[in-house]
Amino acid sequence: MNKYKEKLIEYGLPLILSILLATILQIPQLFNHVALTGSDTIFHFSRFYDTAQQIKNHNFSYFQMNYGMGETGRIVNAIYGPFFAYLMGSLLLSAGSWFNYQIILVYLIFIVAGFGMYILARKVKLSRTVALIVSTLFLLCGYISYWIPSNSFNAWGAALMPYVLIQGINLFNDDRKHFNWISLAITMAIVAQVHLLSTLQAILALIPLFVYGLVTTKNKKRMWVDTLKAVVLCLILTANVWGAFLVLYPKNTMSAPLDFSPALTVLHLKSNGTITMWTEIQEAVLLLFGLQTVYVAFNYRVSKLNTFLTIEGLAFLFISSDLFPWRVVEKYFPSFSNYFQFPNRFTAVADPLLFLSMGLTVVNLINRYDFQFKVFVECLLIFVCLFSLRADLRGNIIKFNKVKTNVERVNQFRYHDLSKFIDSNPPGNPDYLPLKKQMNSWKVSGLVSGTLIFNNGEGFEKEAASNGKLKISWTSDGKDSTLPIVFYRQSVLVVNGRKVSPKCNEIGMPIVQAQKGKNTAILSFKTPMWFTILLYISILSWALLIIYGVFRWVKIIKK
Repeated sequence: MNKYKEKLIEYGLPLILSILLATILQIPQLFNHVALTGSDTIFHFSRFYDTAQQIKNHNFSYFQMNYGMGETGRIVNAIYGPFFAYLMGSLLLSAGSWFNYQIILVYLIFIVAGFGMYILARKVKLSRTVALIVSTLFLLCGYISYWIPSNSFNAWGAALMPYVLIQGINLFNDDRKHFNWISLAITMAIVAQVHLLSTLQAILALIPLFVYGLVTTKNKKRMWVDTLKAVVLCLILTANVWGAFLVLYPKNTMSAPLDFSPALTVLHLKSNGTITMWTEIQEAVLLLFGLQTVYVAFNYRVSKLNTFLTIEGLAFLFISSDLFPWRVVEKYFPSFSNYFQFPNRFTAVADPLLFLSMGLTVVNLINRYDFQFKVFVECLLIFVCLFSLRADLRGNIIKFNKVKTNVERVNQFRYHDLSKFIDSNPPGNPDYLPLKKQMNSWKVSGLVSGTLIFNNGEGFEKEAASNGKLKISWTSDGKDSTLPIVFYRQSVLVVNGRKVSPKCNEIGMPIVQAQKGKNTAILSFKTPMWFTILLYISILSWALLIIYGVFRWVKIIKK
């Protein structure tokens, strides 16, 4: 009985902490039923709406989006967290309104992040109190709390980073206990199915820990073999992700995401902010990082793990900050602005590493000194947590006061009819459009937003047809018509019963010869057979792993 009680306490504490913090930070929204929206809200909610409608109508289209993204047939979900998008679509149907959905997402991301950071902290033998403090700092400082006012999807990658670092600790300690290659593969595959760019960050975070483990382990061959096994299993589990890239990119000139100057989106270490998120960092948090650096500099032999995590964390913090020569990178590698966009994203790795190493330092100091010192250190960290909580809540209140004035948007989030928000707010993002020729992403965005027919389809009727097809109807005087849809090289367009190979404008909208009077076009996407095989392999692999996991879980419970 005591064993179950211990487990309940161990897993219940981070759960309660995460729910409590998420509730406090959402007080303005919960009391007023007003949702906060950021620059990424429309883009992500539109793609989740698409999967929700696919599930609701049992009309699936893996590539072509016939419900979201303005019903244009654009391709986004297939190469942007595909399986997670379907999970989010299912959750949206259960939520019943966009407001409920957004509130649920905040709780979900806080629970995932808080639980992961707590388990990571406990893995390196931190006490429950210190583990909870470290988890609190992680939830309040960085991308997790930034999700609330922004809906920046990098927050989901940040929420999964503690689970990645758990695998990193296993690699680091391979000499003492060999790592589980299946767990490593599953963790990386989950990250890839949620946010592909975070997979790159996760790999960069794991490489130093892997190298250390490889150097110190006595069985290097076994470590190499099991690492390759993990890579192969991860590739199988993510076959739908990399397979979709192989379908689209070799045959289409794909538009990149919006490019931002790295020099303008770095973390500003030279000038402190009122909050610790996005490009700002509070003085108190920066001071903690400084104290951790000083401690490790004078006590680097006390704990190899602490020293290693601190150095790696500081390296990622340096890369994410205005101390790094980003203007030089921007000059010689301009594509970085498009695909990575924001250097402050590296804080998703730096924060958990540094907070974890701070926890190791605190435990070491507590063990070295008396009880009074323990109380002092823990109280100091708790005060930093309270200051961060206050700053985050104040920031959300400021955002709430701006958002609540948009009465129409507020009501759209409350409606049970999910389409009202989607139909009134078409996304203007340039991501993954098939271009006639490569051009600046801001120009593409301007064309998307400026082409009224693309945004609202005025004069055209669109509906999702069976078998994942999109039907477009319009009346014409017999002249050429530019259709408010997107045509990829693998797209199939049938106009008035005849298959056509249309010319397209700059952003992939097909121009067709219409007949006088009523016209009908059917858009579909021809999925290669080899990709369909990859998709089924991925789905089957996840299904088998879930079944295996359930059997193991039942076996453990019976014991």
